[in-house]
Amino acid sequence: MKYVRWRLAIFLLTLSCLVIAVSDPYNTPPIFLAPTEDNVQAFTERDFTLNIEVEDIDRDEVEVNAYNLPEWLTFDQQLRQLRGRPERVDKGEYYFAIKADDGRVVRTKMISLKVDYGHSAGQHLSEAFSALCSSKVQGLLGASAAIITPDGKLETAAFGRANAWNNEPATSNHRYRVASISKLFTSALVMRLAEEGYFKLDDTLYNILPANVPFSKEITVRQLLSHTAGVIDHLNHPSFYRGDWKHRTWTEQDIYRFAAQRGARFRPGTRYGYSNTGYYLLGEMVEAVLKKPLGEAYKEYIFEPLGLKQTIYDDFSNRKNHIDSLAENARAYEYHLSAVGAAGSIVSTPSDVARFGHALFSGQLVSQASLQEMVQDIGASVGGDHYGLGMRLWDDHGIQHMGHTGSLMGYRSILMYLPEYQATIAISANESVRNWNEVANGLMMEMADYYR
Repeated sequence: MKYVRWRLAIFLLTLSCLVIAVSDPYNTPPIFLAPTEDNVQAFTERDFTLNIEVEDIDRDEVEVNAYNLPEWLTFDQQLRQLRGRPERVDKGEYYFAIKADDGRVVRTKMISLKVDYGHSAGQHLSEAFSALCSSKVQGLLGASAAIITPDGKLETAAFGRANAWNNEPATSNHRYRVASISKLFTSALVMRLAEEGYFKLDDTLYNILPANVPFSKEITVRQLLSHTAGVIDHLNHPSFYRGDWKHRTWTEQDIYRFAAQRGARFRPGTRYGYSNTGYYLLGEMVEAVLKKPLGEAYKEYIFEPLGLKQTIYDDFSNRKNHIDSLAENARAYEYHLSAVGAAGSIVSTPSDVARFGHALFSGQLVSQASLQEMVQDIGASVGGDHYGLGMRLWDDHGIQHMGHTGSLMGYRSILMYLPEYQATIAISANESVRNWNEVANGLMMEMADYYR
């Protein structure tokens, strides 16, 4: 028992000595003078320095050290300075400690260091796009990309050649067939007309356009917009490409007749089935209510108000009548787009497509109520693709985005709006290649990372 008391006394004596040492009234702990903030900033590909200033009122010799530094950052004890040059792979946030020891007390300052890209969004777009086009796809002829940044600035990039016949480089001014991105233009136009009272989304097709297609008295505008109307898809039906299809033109009666002969795919509203024919019908419906050609309607409601000077509705081109500044491929004039209409006949640049997307998603083109209607996932609700009203809805690689894809005559295009970053990206290529999605998704992730 005496032994236990003795050990306890020794422990208490030692503890009291420690307390006296820690709370030494004759010692003032070191004071950090710099940096004054706990949060500091660095940029990739730029030299970074941070001076550590410590004062000791007692004039004790203070040893300063840094702990848990990233590999690219070093600490010079003599100068008390952090130095380094982060590369692009070093972008991110880091947390480390600076400790000042005067021999009796150790003071610790925690530092949060954020490393952002040290180059512009335009430079990042250009370098990332070139790298993706070179590494992810083989034999890509030419392509172009554009982004509307969160602050509304347009940046562009281009890769490869504008055509297969010479070495003319692709530029941001070359046009492409944007194919089914036209559906988003069409949907925006239809929503505008609904806002102006020409019809309601749940009005039937027959009451607006008495076309002789199956279930025309049941099909609604909303179902045509969301691909839930059950209409055949003539452009993806092998029977459509018969006879002299490469040289002929089509009338609306030709399309109606084809749809009537093939019958409905399902009863309206019960399933999802992507249909170019459905969007062709929407274009005819627009002409019927406005009593003007579809091309003029696009101009009046979308192209001219948004200043899309390089965007046209192609109802005229053929092998002899080419489109100015089109980035051509061997299939550029394969057949007349009178067969396509509102489903995919728009020709544009990625710059103009990005401007359109920015206007749409920022509320400059349709009302907020209409935009909310457009992003409702109707397709998935009936077991189909994630699709709203003329709009594809994605959640790839942890990034929610929306817009549309396009594929026609060897052209590939995509429009993506990233709401988390308020950025709009448009990409087009004049050649259909494998792994195209790796370019599109890769660029989306690169730009999201830039703004993250």
